[in-house]
Amino acid sequence: MLDITKMLHAVVDLEYAIDDHQELLIGPDARRQTIIVWLDTQLAAFADDAAWAKVLTKAPVDRAGLKDHYLKSLALMLLYSAKQQWTQLVVMDESSWQRIVGAQQSTKLADLNKEYLAVKHFLSGAYYSHRQEDFRHAWHLLLKMGIVDFGLQPADLEASYQQLMRDLHAKFAE
Repeated sequence: MLDITKMLHAVVDLEYAIDDHQELLIGPDARRQTIIVWLDTQLAAFADDAAWAKVLTKAPVDRAGLKDHYLKSLALMLLYSAKQQWTQLVVMDESSWQRIVGAQQSTKLADLNKEYLAVKHFLSGAYYSHRQEDFRHAWHLLLKMGIVDFGLQPADLEASYQQLMRDLHAKFAE
């Protein structure tokens, strides 16, 4: 099981470091918009690297890129939950975790497309209509896609996530 609380603290700390380094002065609405836009680009990059929809080119899966964009997507969703004060939606109990990791793997094009589009749909509902349940669904679907559908291991994800946070923090602490 991922230590989501630890991951959440790491991305919030990173945001403070970036704000200090860049001397950013943007309002809360613009910040939330920026997080959603960046999240959208990371989700698209994740899908591109996963290559399931590249039926015309039969492109291979870019496992390194997939993992990198997935980790950044997780970080941005955690950051958005903090900005909305919805962190209770991302922290889960063992039962919720088991439902996610015990879900059936999606391997068919149509199923992966539906999952991806559902994540984006739920994120839109969370952003535009402030629906917390939509955000929770998007979060759970994203976890399922990475861990179940693409076989990313939770222990490796957490270690890689923490390394990504350290690397980015060091970059902005200079």
